[in-house]
Amino acid sequence: MFLSYSASVIIVSLALYGLWYLIKDVWNWFISLEFVRLPDASFVILVRNIEYEVEDLMRYLLREMESGGHEYDAIVVDCGSEDLTPVILTRLADEFHALTVIKGGQAVRPVAEALPLCRGAVVYVLDLTGRLKTEQFMAVVASLLRQNQRVVSVRTKAEG
Repeated sequence: MFLSYSASVIIVSLALYGLWYLIKDVWNWFISLEFVRLPDASFVILVRNIEYEVEDLMRYLLREMESGGHEYDAIVVDCGSEDLTPVILTRLADEFHALTVIKGGQAVRPVAEALPLCRGAVVYVLDLTGRLKTEQFMAVVASLLRQNQRVVSVRTKAEG
């Protein structure tokens, strides 16, 4: 025995008191969390001269958006394509209500032109004109839409 009986009782009492406050603080922290669904999103996609891939990419995007559980929309900005990309996009826009097509030249500011058409609170800009490869597009879309399905816990202000 290192300590007397009365000292052991006091130490155990203080340990239980500390454990009680730890449990109480964890419980208060847990009940102060509020679960919030992430906001709806819009995709602004910049394209130029990708007639062989644009239909597959847009159909993939629209299929993923429909299965997402949120309200999504996509604005595709054609940045001066010289092939059949604008014709394909126009046909797809007639087929799908969530797709809007803007025909612009290379000199315009495509994102500034597309932002007023976005309905979502969050806007993702995907540049297929040179920054993002078509192979990466599908992975990025899947990642963003999977991320947007989650429910997030947000800490509310602690009351007094």
